[in-house]
Amino acid sequence: MLGLVTAIGAAGLDPDLEPLRIALLDGGADVEVVSWDDDNVEWERYDAIILRSTWDYADRIAEFRAWLDAVIQQTRIVNPVSAVAWSIDKHYLNDLARDGVAVAPMTFVEVGDVLPSVDPAAEVFVVKPAVGAGSNGARRCMPNEVADHVLTLHGEGHAAIVQPYLDMIDEHGETALVYLGDGGDLVYDHAFSKGAILVSTDVELEGGFFAKEEIGGRTASEAERSLAEAVLSCPSVRALGPLAYARVDVVPTENGPVLLELELVEPSLYFQSSVGSDVRAAQAWLRYIATTA
Repeated sequence: MLGLVTAIGAAGLDPDLEPLRIALLDGGADVEVVSWDDDNVEWERYDAIILRSTWDYADRIAEFRAWLDAVIQQTRIVNPVSAVAWSIDKHYLNDLARDGVAVAPMTFVEVGDVLPSVDPAAEVFVVKPAVGAGSNGARRCMPNEVADHVLTLHGEGHAAIVQPYLDMIDEHGETALVYLGDGGDLVYDHAFSKGAILVSTDVELEGGFFAKEEIGGRTASEAERSLAEAVLSCPSVRALGPLAYARVDVVPTENGPVLLELELVEPSLYFQSSVGSDVRAAQAWLRYIATTA
């Protein structure tokens, strides 16, 4: 029995969940949709659980970490807990930068640190929490607003990220590259575009969980593919062991694409943007569960 894991509050919000459930059933699996925060779930019933839309974990991070620690004693978690624990905190971007990956410029401001001084000549900044999902908590700030939002995030217990706004995103958007794994190396499957979210001060959230996004089809460029593959082959990612999925979010700059985020926990894969991707994911993940320990 397999479990596809969502959250109670995310019911009905994940467009990937039902196509994936059907594809797994068609592939011969017994599968159920369950919520990580449902105390009535008997996790030992499942041979493995696949994290899909646990989108409220960032606001309940201590509870989520405790849940991971408890559930790993009862069943397998996919992606593996090593990857989940590393990637739920965006400090992992420092690891990738040290590995030589072209990462979007950013500064981490820890709780209790001196607030950053920013270049008043820079027009716009993005300030967001180091632990966050779906752009929840992110804010577009003018230079004189940066410190206030950092303090707001600190007051909520979050380290903050301050980065200059990369304005080429307004025209081009982000490119999200989806990779699937069957127990071996991750294989590129499809890409989609994500329209700029922070075009105004605050982010409009869908269901209270994630930013409303304009999603479209996209063919990833050679430079975007090259960057994504450099990310996935770097030492920090290799050390996590075999992965079942990864979403590599990149943004354009005048000097080429840079990494914005590497999503290994609960990324939307937008199966509707690539015909057959739900079936390919189901087939890959059934092989992954059968061939990895």
